Formats: sequence, structure tokens, C-alpha cells
Amino acid sequence: MSSKDYYSVLGVNKSSSEDEIKKAYKKLALKYHPDRNKNDKKAEEKFKEINEAYQVLGDSERKNQYDTFGTAGPQGGFPGGGFSGSGIPDIEDLINDFFGQGRRGGGRSRSSSEPTRYKGRDLRYEVVLDFNEAVIGTKKNVAIRRAKTYKTCNACNGAGEVNYSQGFFSVSRSCGSCGGAGAFSESTENKNVEVKIPPGVDNGTRLRVRSEGDAGINGGPSGDLYVDILVKDHPFFKREEENIMCEVPISIPQAVLGGKIDIPTLEGKSELKIPPGVQPGQMMRLKGKGIKSLNSNSHGDLYVKLELVIPKTVSSKQKKLMQDFQKEVDKEAKNPFSEYLGKIKDFFN
Repeated sequence: MSSKDYYSVLGVNKSSSEDEIKKAYKKLALKYHPDRNKNDKKAEEKFKEINEAYQVLGDSERKNQYDTFGTAGPQGGFPGGGFSGSGIPDIEDLINDFFGQGRRGGGRSRSSSEPTRYKGRDLRYEVVLDFNEAVIGTKKNVAIRRAKTYKTCNACNGAGEVNYSQGFFSVSRSCGSCGGAGAFSESTENKNVEVKIPPGVDNGTRLRVRSEGDAGINGGPSGDLYVDILVKDHPFFKREEENIMCEVPISIPQAVLGGKIDIPTLEGKSELKIPPGVQPGQMMRLKGKGIKSLNSNSHGDLYVKLELVIPKTVSSKQKKLMQDFQKEVDKEAKNPFSEYLGKIKDFFN
């Protein structure tokens, strides 16, 4: 029986799959390969031991014989292919095989293939709108500056990647000169782009205009133009999504008696009916008088907050009328003032 435990040599066990055994072998073969360990006798012996173990465990028939009888019989050349004529696995083959799955393109580098097409850079501009423009929609001309033609990057010759050696490995990384694009902007153009602003946009709305960004690289598609909307405040209205709010002052007689008042809306002047006995701060709703939804045909509502205005000064006639009014209120058996006075008396008694 063999005195060597080939499973221990490769760091695997009997239940390990064929791929796991192969992966363990390649990892150790790279570590102890003679090309990486010049004049290192221990590494050379370890490398021979690793290959001896893989000759057996890497072949299904020999592995079955080894598992059954503890020996794999006569051993010949290295299995698996990809070895040099000397019988030693070529380190470049090992590196390519071991790291090949992580390389883009499955082996053919981008530098040797046709230039990659890139979409042009997207552009971003801001447009400031008046409140009413955002509500009803409009059109705006946006002056942009965009790349028109390109010149090839000399650092990577248009590949977008550069290769460099790190020990025994060849590594690719994005070109630092062109940022991986493979080219630089050679000429630009100024252009006015008409942007259609739909009704209902608000602060932070972003509109996309296709193909109005920088030209594509190597025949790629043009980028897009993104327009960010900023909306000015309105002197009277405040917006909350599709609803708008406003405050309207009313007098004491209007609050007591009710009546009709004119209020502003997005569509112009409108009449609001005030019921008798409204309270300060009470909200009145006008359905459908708000802002059109950006994504549907529905409209929000207009909310009117009634603010009671107390005059700081009154004429003698107004004072007399108010005193008479207060006397009439006091005569009522039930009113909020007499009920309050009654509670105060009960509290102190």
C-alpha cells in the first residue's frame, strides 16, 4: 500500500468532487511551481508530491483503485493536458486556467478586439419655473453644451483598459487617463433644446429628453438630457402634492352671519359660500380646484383656511353695536360665554 495520503497532500477528502480536487491542485501547483521558487529544494519536492497526488486523484480509475487498494498502480505522465514537454505544468497555463473565469471576455482581451461602443455621457441641467408654469405646463428652451466628436486615448489606444504585471500575473484595469471610455472629447457644440414641461411638475421633478446628451463613442448611442425642475414660491398659495392651500381673512359679522366672499383660485376668481357660525381657522374645501396630477387626469383640491380678523380700533358707532350685541348674547340661556362663567363659579364655590 502507498505510504502517502494523497488526500492530505492536496488538502481534500474522499467526498470531494472532481472540480474541488482539481481546484485544490491548481492552487498548490501555482504556489510551489519551480518558476516561482528558484533554487528552493523544499518547494521543488513539495511540487513533485502535489503532482504525484493529482496523477492519482485526478484520474477516476486510479482514484477508485487507490481508494480500494491503497495504490494506484504504475504512474505515467501528468494528467489533464496543458503541460509543457518537460512534464512540468506550464505556469502560464496554470495562471490562465486558474484565473480564466474571472477574466472578461473569456480569454480574448478587449485591446485585441474591436473598439467597444459606449453610450455618450448624460447631461443634467436645471430649469426654474414660476408657480403657474408648473401648474399648467409650458415649454422651455434649455441651452446645453455637449460633446460632438472624440479622439482616441493614447494611454490605452482606445481599449479603455491597460494591462500591467504583478509578479507572475497579468492584470487589467480601467484606464486612468480616459476613465475607461477609450477616448476624449475633441469638439463640442452649443444647442438649444426645447423641453416640454407637462402640467403638474413640482420641485425635484426630473424630465428626460432622449439622445440630447453627449455623442456616443465609437458609434455608440448618444446620452440623454435630464432636466431638474425648480419651482418658485407663490405669494398666496402653498402646495402639498396636488392640493393647494390659502388663507382668507373674514370679519366678525361674516363669521357670525355667514355670507359669500370672492377668493382666488388657479383658474381665476371664484365665489366661496361661508356658513353662519364658522370658527376661526376652519378649513373650507373646493373639490377639484387643485393641481392636475403629473401621472393622471385627476386634480387635487383647494383648501381655504378662514382667518378671523379682529379690528384693533373701532368707531364709537361700531363700539355701541358690539356692546348691544354682547348684551343680547348674555341674555341667552345657553351660550358659550354664560356656560363658561357658570363653570368658573362652580369651581370657586
